[in-house]
Amino acid sequence: MKTMNVLDRVVDSLDIETFIICQDEEEGKKLGIQLMKDLGFRDTDVVFIEYGNGGARVRLRANIFKPGDHYKWLDFKNSHVKREGI
Repeated sequence: MKTMNVLDRVVDSLDIETFIICQDEEEGKKLGIQLMKDLGFRDTDVVFIEYGNGGARVRLRANIFKPGDHYKWLDFKNSHVKREGI
């Protein structure tokens, strides 16, 4: 039986917020994007950044699915959400 990856159940995006030690806001943005790539996400954005106290508070967004994408969770027999109900 095929198991479902939990990211396949995410309907749209995943946000991660953290504090990154950096020299300025631009470096914080670059490091944030690199973090998301290192975690395996391809389609990412910086949705918030604020530099201060030797680093940047960064909120990053990984787009898992966008409108019109094929939602993988619809392919599983045990899904409690059916295509007809959307």
